[in-house]
Amino acid sequence: MNAPNNGRAALVVLKFGSSVLEGAAGFRRAVEQIHAELASGSKVCAVVSATPGTTNDLWRSAHELALDPQPGLLGALMATGEHASVGLLSIALVARGAVVTPLTAAELDLRTAGPSLDAHPVALDSGALRAAFETADVIVVPGFVGRDATGSTSLLGRGGSDLTALFISRELGADCCLVKDVDGLYDGDPNCPRNPAQRRYVRACWDELARVGDVVVQPKAVRFARQHAIRFRIAAVGRRGTEIGPGPNVLERVAS
Repeated sequence: MNAPNNGRAALVVLKFGSSVLEGAAGFRRAVEQIHAELASGSKVCAVVSATPGTTNDLWRSAHELALDPQPGLLGALMATGEHASVGLLSIALVARGAVVTPLTAAELDLRTAGPSLDAHPVALDSGALRAAFETADVIVVPGFVGRDATGSTSLLGRGGSDLTALFISRELGADCCLVKDVDGLYDGDPNCPRNPAQRRYVRACWDELARVGDVVVQPKAVRFARQHAIRFRIAAVGRRGTEIGPGPNVLERVAS
């Protein structure tokens, strides 16, 4: 667990990546995961990526129109994918009876520094997030997207929703789970039939994740977690997955 949340209701940050949010079934699975946390007494900040292929399609369309699109305009375009996911997940949650507050990137007000298309987060109005939890059980926010010092849309780089989730987790003192299409961290590629991974990490340190999991979690996010000693989980929907933290590394054999 990360820093305490000063006696308030337990908060959990759940990040749902593109590989999870595939079609209506994917959003329904995300709703089930969120409801499980609500049933345990926690409130949830759901961080969402764009649906599969959306980011690539937007990037391609922009570059068909301009060789070098203006970064602020390109960022604003790319952010529409995450905003669509915020809307879809919010609709699905409300249909299941959850009390939801969706936030735009501007309302989230995640401030960034560095290159506008590969920025890093530096500030967040956590007070506004906590205020939203006074009337909602679930807050849905876009990953990957921030605002630079000029107020223009900035992006956190490919896979940047991982970094969004970990940054919010640190700011809120909340537990964090990066929900993926694989049940945790493996010592190989579990989706490769020619080289099936047979061992899954029950626990792994940040350095081990950086060594074997650079395609599972954004490397920038791993570095951020290590720098700030943020513990988190990597898991599939409804599974326990792998605990990431100071270690030691513990693996278990997985039946083929």
